[in-house]
Amino acid sequence: MLMFTGRLFLGRLDPVRVCNRGTEVHFGSFSPTSLAQDEPRNVGALLFYEACAHVARHHPQVQLISFASSRPMPGVGDPAHQAAARVEAVERIGATNVQVTPMPSGLITVSGTWAYNERNLHDLHLALEEHRAIYRAVAIGRSVDWPHWLARLWRILLRPTRS
Repeated sequence: MLMFTGRLFLGRLDPVRVCNRGTEVHFGSFSPTSLAQDEPRNVGALLFYEACAHVARHHPQVQLISFASSRPMPGVGDPAHQAAARVEAVERIGATNVQVTPMPSGLITVSGTWAYNERNLHDLHLALEEHRAIYRAVAIGRSVDWPHWLARLWRILLRPTRS
């Protein structure tokens, strides 16, 4: 699955495997372009939300998306901080069976499943719209020029919510 923002190529989600007679999809790792790697903000959540929304919108036969991610995210902190950010992002949209697994390389894999249901689709839509608004306000590759008030808005929007 190729990931773009407008005409900017951000990277490839590979592999994307179809399982269980087409009712499940597994997202492998994201291979970012240098533009995505150089972005100081964590674009991973936006890309994950976009990929889930794309599958939900265009492939209604798919009922479950599984995922596993351990790719380093430059500028987002150490592996434990990166894993915590991933867990927060996937749990925000209703992912279940979320597991955090340290690897011998020092990376930490976050895996789990996201099922199509009314609540999860609603939560995905809310999270996706928030992230899209942030990246519309300051495009990927331009975040070093953030005004102070926009940086503060970014932190507020990504603050964990309590349900």
